[in-house]
Amino acid sequence: MAGVSITTVSFVLNNKRPQVDGLSKETRERVKACAAALGYRRNPTAVSLRSGKSLWIGVVIQPVRDEAEAQAWAPYELALISGVENALLDLGYFPVLGSKSTTGDTQALDTLAYSGVSGLIYRRPLREEVARLEELRAEGVACVAVFPARAGDLYPYQIDLDNVKAGDFGAELVCRTGRTRPGLVVSGLFGHIEEDRSRGFLEGVERRLGRPCKVCNVSGSRDDRTRKEMIVDFLRHEKPDAVLATEPGVSSLVSYAAEEVGLRVPEDLVIIGFDCYSFRSARDQVVSAISTSWWHAGRVAAQSVVDIVQNGTQWDEPRKLDPRFIPGDTTPPELSAEGDRHWLL
Repeated sequence: MAGVSITTVSFVLNNKRPQVDGLSKETRERVKACAAALGYRRNPTAVSLRSGKSLWIGVVIQPVRDEAEAQAWAPYELALISGVENALLDLGYFPVLGSKSTTGDTQALDTLAYSGVSGLIYRRPLREEVARLEELRAEGVACVAVFPARAGDLYPYQIDLDNVKAGDFGAELVCRTGRTRPGLVVSGLFGHIEEDRSRGFLEGVERRLGRPCKVCNVSGSRDDRTRKEMIVDFLRHEKPDAVLATEPGVSSLVSYAAEEVGLRVPEDLVIIGFDCYSFRSARDQVVSAISTSWWHAGRVAAQSVVDIVQNGTQWDEPRKLDPRFIPGDTTPPELSAEGDRHWLL
């Protein structure tokens, strides 16, 4: 009906690149018009039988334990899965949402893996899940880890924030405000993630100011009250005029500690955290944050796993995402032009 070959029809209806880009706009529109006139509907199951490859990609995000945690973290996970879905549909694939264990049991993972998916996008897998994902990858299932908890998890098939670059970005922002006594607060709860952020910040500060900054390491306690008191002591004795906190929990605690010490934020103390732009802290302030676009991370994950499925692409190193700044109430107004919250979802 369109007057072209079956192959050309396939390229157009499957949006297969780069082949479809070589066809004229007139040809593409004619094929689509004929398909619409004939009532053609793409059948994913039939396509899978024809190609021998499933069009379904399993997606597993981080579970939340209660409503309070959902209110804090749901925006991030929603952005991630929305980005995955958006990119998969563009590529002619379909997401299947799976369940994530909170104990390390891999039964839910196995159920998803053997449901016919050709790839898995897994957010922060546990140790037992990492081992199972490695086995599945050896069996031919394309697997990528998004924001992994440990440096070696599914390496190099990882999609993560460039945490060293993010730490250096924090140093740049602090120095741009004219602060000369920056401090660093580390919780130690996030292993290599905080180590990389700390390294980037410490090296960035020393390179820009010519001297090291003070560090408050609260990793000796997981009790928030105790950790806050440790930060209070740090603020009183070291008197920093700016603080970079390496993860969301201590980002908020620094704000409460500043209030207890009587420091005005941001006039007396600039606070920059990580992934905490949905959090509120002392004086109902929103903590300024460094993060990355979780929606973009989802798109990168989807595009990457489809590339592995279709082309068998091998990775030599992880995919690193650029940091972004989200201004809140804890940084001076001059930094507000550095970021924009509208990109979050």
